[in-house]
Amino acid sequence: MTLPPNPFWEYSVTLFQDESVAIACLALQERHLARVDVDVNILLLCVWAAANGHGELDDQDFLRAIAAVTPWRRDVLLPLRGASRQLLGDGVEPVPEELTGDLRQEITHAELEAERIEQLLLVQLINPAPPSLESDQSKAENAATNFARYFARIGLAPSTEDAADLAAILERAFPEEAAGAAPVDA
Repeated sequence: MTLPPNPFWEYSVTLFQDESVAIACLALQERHLARVDVDVNILLLCVWAAANGHGELDDQDFLRAIAAVTPWRRDVLLPLRGASRQLLGDGVEPVPEELTGDLRQEITHAELEAERIEQLLLVQLINPAPPSLESDQSKAENAATNFARYFARIGLAPSTEDAADLAAILERAFPEEAAGAAPVDA
């Protein structure tokens, strides 16, 4: 399958290759799994929008983003992730892991492609012409504001651990600015 170029995807892949970013994003997702779907793609959108001069996303941006991707996540992405996790480790009784390794790799590849498609949906929601870059806030501060608004939109009060993970993402995305940007109040 050939998907159109997507600068958001390219940015996300580069940022996520940093192990500390990957660990922080996955920790945020896993920590709240039982209660709320913390969408790593939307977390990355928070950073990408700020890094590319779009500044702060507003509540309507988050409403549109969540509405746009919820059916895709519910019906495609999350079931793929569940199947991949189920096949991890000792396999699925009575089928041993050595018989399912290739299948798990294919499912993991399909999950990654589903993430890429979700990011195509998300990037279409961002105004292609960035707003004026005249702002009193740094890009890191805009990203931190975006994190706070996303967490508020999904009804999640960030814990101290969440704040540390969000700060780790900001430090890698904006190494020259992140020290002054408080990601969210814990």
